[in-house]
Amino acid sequence: MNGKEYLIELTNAQFPVIPTIETLDSLDKLPNVETYIVKPKDGADSIGLEFVTKDELIDKFDPESKNTLVQPFINFEYEVSFYFIDKEFQYALYAPDKEQRWELKEYSPTEEELTFANKFIEWNNLDWGIQRVDACRNEQGELLLVELEDLNPYLSLLELSDETLKNFVEAMKKSLLKTLQLKFEFFL
Repeated sequence: MNGKEYLIELTNAQFPVIPTIETLDSLDKLPNVETYIVKPKDGADSIGLEFVTKDELIDKFDPESKNTLVQPFINFEYEVSFYFIDKEFQYALYAPDKEQRWELKEYSPTEEELTFANKFIEWNNLDWGIQRVDACRNEQGELLLVELEDLNPYLSLLELSDETLKNFVEAMKKSLLKTLQLKFEFFL
């Protein structure tokens, strides 16, 4: 992924994603909430992220900028991440306490939750490598995409059980060997 332009595309395609816009002309696509999040389209790690009211949003938003995203503030129950290698689900982790979002625990997703995550893996159309689908469960119980990460995703491997870690490493080895074999065949 290069930037977060895909969040706008997914919003427009009505995927289950935190609604995202890039111009105030599209403000009607967002729910009417007290607080909005304004962030750089090419940002990472919450750098440049601001929480603003609707009035502040109108004052702060630069209509000339093509590098700003606006989302409603979602008061979520928890965050959950689904990890895939070569489009195959490997494991899930979640932060049961949203105030301590880096204290992760292994999570056993339901079939419905895996179907949710797979929608984004299929949409991304990347046949190989590691992908992470980050989602939040809102107060209404819905899962919404927060981010789809396929470039340097943090894997939280130290949070995994020994068996899950072993399975992940084996899947990663198979993926690398498959990729090397394809590269080798290409040059023959």
